[in-house]
Amino acid sequence: VSYDQSQNLEKCVFYATKVKCHDPFDESPYKAQKYKSSSTPFDSALLFYGATSAKTKNTLLHDLNVHNEKVFNNDVKNLDANIRAFINSSKYDIVVNWPTGSNPKFKSTDRFDRDVSLSFNQTHLLGDDEYDPATKLDDNHAKDIQEILKQCNIQSDDFNSGWKKVDATRGADYILEGNQKSNEKRLASKECLAVRELANPEIVPMPFVTESFRISLIVPVMEKDSQKTMNMLRSFAKNSIENSERIFLMLVFIYTPERPDKNNNNDFFKDVKQLALQISKKYKKKDKVKTSSHLLWYSLQTKGLTPSSIELMDLVTHKLDDKTIILLGSPDMEIRSDYFNRVRMNTILGKQVFCPIPFVEYHPAIIYGKKRPTASLSFNTSLGHFDTLNHHHLSFYKADYLLARSLIEFPIVKAESELGDKVASANKLPAEKEKLCSLFMHSKVHSLTAPEPSLRLRYEEIFCDQETMSELEIKSCFVRRMRSFGRRSQLAEMVMNSEQ
Repeated sequence: VSYDQSQNLEKCVFYATKVKCHDPFDESPYKAQKYKSSSTPFDSALLFYGATSAKTKNTLLHDLNVHNEKVFNNDVKNLDANIRAFINSSKYDIVVNWPTGSNPKFKSTDRFDRDVSLSFNQTHLLGDDEYDPATKLDDNHAKDIQEILKQCNIQSDDFNSGWKKVDATRGADYILEGNQKSNEKRLASKECLAVRELANPEIVPMPFVTESFRISLIVPVMEKDSQKTMNMLRSFAKNSIENSERIFLMLVFIYTPERPDKNNNNDFFKDVKQLALQISKKYKKKDKVKTSSHLLWYSLQTKGLTPSSIELMDLVTHKLDDKTIILLGSPDMEIRSDYFNRVRMNTILGKQVFCPIPFVEYHPAIIYGKKRPTASLSFNTSLGHFDTLNHHHLSFYKADYLLARSLIEFPIVKAESELGDKVASANKLPAEKEKLCSLFMHSKVHSLTAPEPSLRLRYEEIFCDQETMSELEIKSCFVRRMRSFGRRSQLAEMVMNSEQ
């Protein structure tokens, strides 16, 4: 025991934690100083004492924050001066950006890039969507505007209008205009420039994936899809089976009460099943190595109401292997190897599911006229569009689906008898029962939603059943139907030609 209490404290800390005390700390000596209001130099000590009352403590914290703010502002000024000195002394033609040190604005050499600013107010964004002249601001965008108004010292009542320009290499540039008022009189207008820069990129470690994973392609088939399904089977045999792609195709035939015959001569899907058997037998003979079948079908009897994507997956997933990637498709899709490889790379067990936005063909009579449609759909904006309201394509692992499925209250459908009918109400289903991708929002798995040029769908007429659809689904269906015919210029040209 020493008479020096600091030494006693050091020995106590070392005895309890086996950690020795060091001096200095981060090149700053352990120096204490008594606090004196408005006269204490905060750079000369690491510890301050003497604040015995609550008022004195608050004063100490205020003075310390003011000191830190001055230090920070001086550092910013020095950094700004150093950057400008570097630019002035450089032999290259470097332009001083605003704010100093920020990324320069992207200058495009492509005439197709939209280098425009979008106008907005406190409630709507103008010109963001060509189908809607005024788009209502979401909560995050409205919060950004209020924060920028606060930084610009513009009151909400004084704000007139603003412009926003998004730059993928820089961030978002804002121009805000407002009128200053005094005693109910308007003074000169005020303009404020603001930049919300991009955050520093962060490298997220992801598991290793390869293009050798097996895919189970699930395709629901309705009565109207028979011919399209036969065309898809021939394409699947040519582009997947012959190329030894690790893809398994399951056709889910959906039977209505009006056509309940299954697996007999009166079967409505008899021709499709026969073609599937022919293809399966043909390639089993060629394949000398004993492998599992490339094709399989499942007959699903309904009660008159088309099962939702969630109900369909409940009945199908337990029939599939745990290690395979489950891919939900449609009879309108083209069989393309690059799309399946993209599915393999973007579907990660326990990490991510893939929700591609398909490229859908416009009405053939409008885009082709009297010409014959091509065998395969080309990726061209005059031939089709990305249907952002089409949520019928998704890839995931079985374990991720079962985990996400267990987190919602709607019971799992285990048999056909549990499916709903037109008489029973469908309000037991989740609000967005067709948006299977939204199911994974309840789990920790990330949902990757992005336009996929390799997922190409041939044209299919869209019907909106007001008896079975909710009000939100009807509205979305009408928008999809309106967009499915063609571009506005193509429709206008067709109308003008018909009037001549």
